Amino acid sequence: MLASIVLPLCVPVFLYIIVNLLLPDKTPRHGIYATPGGKWYSLKWLFIYCMLKLRHRQMTKQNKLCDKPGDADQKSAGFGIRSHNTGAEMELFTDLTDKPHDNNSVYLYGINPVDGTWIGVRIAKRQNGVREVWFFLRLPGLNYDLLLPQHPDTMVPDVNSNGFEGAGLKIEVTEPMNTWNIIYEGNCRLASRRCSTDQEGDNPDQKGDGKLVYVSCSLKWRATTPYVNFDTDISLRLMAQNIAKEKWTREFFDNMKRLHQTHYEQFGEMAGSVNISGHPEQHVTARGVRDRSFGPRMWDQFYSYCLLFAQFQDGTSLHAGSFCIPNIFSHLNSGFFINKQGVIVKTVSSTLSLPDLMPETTPPKTFTFDMKMENGATYSFTVDMESSVVLIPDDKLDIKIHETKAAFTMNGIPGHGIGEWLTRPR
Repeated sequence: MLASIVLPLCVPVFLYIIVNLLLPDKTPRHGIYATPGGKWYSLKWLFIYCMLKLRHRQMTKQNKLCDKPGDADQKSAGFGIRSHNTGAEMELFTDLTDKPHDNNSVYLYGINPVDGTWIGVRIAKRQNGVREVWFFLRLPGLNYDLLLPQHPDTMVPDVNSNGFEGAGLKIEVTEPMNTWNIIYEGNCRLASRRCSTDQEGDNPDQKGDGKLVYVSCSLKWRATTPYVNFDTDISLRLMAQNIAKEKWTREFFDNMKRLHQTHYEQFGEMAGSVNISGHPEQHVTARGVRDRSFGPRMWDQFYSYCLLFAQFQDGTSLHAGSFCIPNIFSHLNSGFFINKQGVIVKTVSSTLSLPDLMPETTPPKTFTFDMKMENGATYSFTVDMESSVVLIPDDKLDIKIHETKAAFTMNGIPGHGIGEWLTRPR
């Protein structure tokens, strides 16, 4: 009786083991990008999913996922555990550790699809008073982009400030997870607009040959959605897929822990005034996203990435990403929606694929992808890249970040946003 029950269960297990022992390791695409499937993949996925589920459940029982003040273990953060117990604590955290590659950054962008306004700012605190500073501004009626004088270089040394400040730009929180101020006072370079299909040498003004003008900018950013914490709010099914498709070694798991950084995002809108010498004051409004990151950030570890943000006419906000960091995740996917009711809907699978999007080093002009969500719905996207600004995050590395304005459709619903691409020579 017992044998008649056990034997049918043992046969598929035995066959699974034999097949996987004989199965060769799956070859990464282009020799770099891991893909689902291959030896022991389903078993690895199930094991990691159960571990993540258990970790998430344990922290829930300990109230670590609730917005209540208290002590949190930043060294254990990630994969279901928060670095801080409240959103306010994360917002007000601007410190750096003593690690040489530590990063603490804030980024905001906004687009107005009606009048063409486009704003992008970022400040990353680094060790020894160094800051990475991004600032670019496109206004209606002005046939140039406004860029920092040192553009495309972003490194600014000797900044004597504990906050997010440098090169005339200041970004400060006024109400955690709700409002931030963006202030810029200083010279900007008038630069010819760069089409997303231009090659690197097509627009010399983008490299800093244009006229300098004085710019005074004061904006207030206000949140319109809840925030999404990548330590706790990304689909466990998708994260298990990201981990299971990689080759497992002791070094892989050590790097995954050692190089983890906390990251969260929130959509919102900004409004304020811009004054340019020789031009009348302009009032601007724009919608976009704000993100915060803190932890290790080594640009030389990145091979490529594609990061998409969009807002659609039905009130939906989108994040979709695909990242290649070979020492950790050679092909990591991320994604979520926030619908007009403010509900976060997690992505469980995505066809956004770096080896298909960028087989070489040039971001695509037009592409499509699909995402399947936890609620069972599948969404199809078309993305048309428009004009771009190119930045150099580290002057010691041959890496470029393409910040690209884009038009989106989601199951036929129009939207607007950006595509951010990291490229490096192959």
